[in-house]
Amino acid sequence: MKLKIYILSLLMIAFCAKAQISIKQSDLQDFSIGKEMEKHEPQHILYKDGKKLAPGKYIMLMDEEGENDKTVKSLFEVNVSGNIDGEMNFEIPDKNFVVKALYKDGVLIRIDKKLNGTLIETSYFDQDIFYEKQFETNGDFKSESRAKDGTLIYSKSMNLSGWDVQDDIKGTRTFYYGKTNKIESRTSTKNLEKDATWMEEKFDEKGTLINKEIKYGEGKKKIIKKDNSYEIMIDTNKGYQISEYSAKGKLLKTYMAAYPTMSIQ
Repeated sequence: MKLKIYILSLLMIAFCAKAQISIKQSDLQDFSIGKEMEKHEPQHILYKDGKKLAPGKYIMLMDEEGENDKTVKSLFEVNVSGNIDGEMNFEIPDKNFVVKALYKDGVLIRIDKKLNGTLIETSYFDQDIFYEKQFETNGDFKSESRAKDGTLIYSKSMNLSGWDVQDDIKGTRTFYYGKTNKIESRTSTKNLEKDATWMEEKFDEKGTLINKEIKYGEGKKKIIKKDNSYEIMIDTNKGYQISEYSAKGKLLKTYMAAYPTMSIQ
């Protein structure tokens, strides 16, 4: 008899361990998967009355996520602390579209989205940097952004003519020829020469510098040409004072140039 009770107890424990608790997203307090993920903070999952979810396995109807389809379900596990922990899977009508998320004690650390087995979007943390990457349906790279403490520090995407890469750590923004690694132009605001506040470099498709423009304080700028000759322009109340120099730094001439005016028809 005692053996039968013991066996029944084990079966009940096993059944409870496998049993899923059904809930709806609308039962919870403002819960949305991926909400403010870039902050890298615990995403507390609570009922409307403020109570934590009991430890166990859950299947949740996402009746508040998205605009059209209210039939998506998420499957996850809540730990003894009342936080989502481990892998979160989704039941989606479109079987070609697969989404998986990974939580660590309430903190969402990764989301992957695949279409027909190909990764098309991923968001994750690596050494406190939040990455978001997108790919074409054939797997080709599409765009990337990086943020730290909720602030964007890097982005790469395609504009009308080529790659556009902005790196706030280096203080640069770089435009490329198409999808190549050949630089078309680059602006810099950090690691410049003394008193300089901004610099732009332009290159041809062979990688040869066409010209470089450097801005300084108080209306001064320097334009360096392909042959290393250069001009220094100073903004005055009479117009621009322009001094031309040879590649060896010899002053060639200085003259005044009036400000450009707009004609009125």
